[in-house]
Amino acid sequence: MNRRNVLKSASLLPFLPALSPTPDSNTVARKRSVRFAYVGDTHITPEAKPMESVAKCLQHVQSQADKPAFILHGGDVIMDALKQDQSAVQKQWDAWHTVVKANNTLPIEYCIGNHDVWGFEQAKNDPMYGKKWAVDLMRIGGRYRSFDRNGWHFIILDSVQPTPDGKWYTGFIDPEQLEWLKGDLAKTDAKTPVLVLSHIPIFSPTAFFSEQNVKNGDWTIPGALVLSNTPELLKLFYQYPNVKTALSGHMHLLDRVDYNGVTYLCNGAVCGNWWKSDVYQQTKAGYALIDLYDDGSVERTYLHYS
Repeated sequence: MNRRNVLKSASLLPFLPALSPTPDSNTVARKRSVRFAYVGDTHITPEAKPMESVAKCLQHVQSQADKPAFILHGGDVIMDALKQDQSAVQKQWDAWHTVVKANNTLPIEYCIGNHDVWGFEQAKNDPMYGKKWAVDLMRIGGRYRSFDRNGWHFIILDSVQPTPDGKWYTGFIDPEQLEWLKGDLAKTDAKTPVLVLSHIPIFSPTAFFSEQNVKNGDWTIPGALVLSNTPELLKLFYQYPNVKTALSGHMHLLDRVDYNGVTYLCNGAVCGNWWKSDVYQQTKAGYALIDLYDDGSVERTYLHYS
């Protein structure tokens, strides 16, 4: 068939309009469920710089055009209660509440950090000894808990436990709390995405930031940096695919790990290098905006407030 006959035959074919690509019928646009601000490791003291800087951070959070609905505080609200007497600890908490009252209108959900605990050795006969004082001042009702918000299930863990000798702390989810966690996950609807918050990271490469952790050519990771029963938690989360993200602080560093369908986010620190400078290692002082979506996905934007 020559070219003329081909064109003639083609002219007899019915006209078919160009078709746009058809989207996959299984593809559904995700919708944001909620935006909140992760503010952690504020380490406030009664001194001017920490109070002014925390105030500036809270103002920065609330000045966002796309404003978060609430604040999730990742722990270490105050500089330190572990080695301080009652008067010094009270002054730190007073500084925090003074700044919050004057500079914040958003609801705050708290997680206990190691520096929020009033000592592991002193004042053992005082009813406020240990975590009770922090629980009362945070108004959280208990050291671990869960709640639902905007289609997501939030689990707040207590990751700070005393060492066997009672002289320091280690990262660990104790047996009582672990059983509660298993029960809480079991009774949560499998279609409800879950966020887990712990002060000390469950899973984070920031534990490798220090050369001091290398001894005789081997890495030795202190229990105070990453939870010592992380392997058990990873197995537990694997049984529940609706566990979608786990947030932490403690390290003052910024990282992201995606493992077995869970996004682990370590979220810097408001105080930077404990107020000595605005940068710790390679992470600047800041906070994170966290966007949670109805499909279980999560996005983080880390912001420097100064």
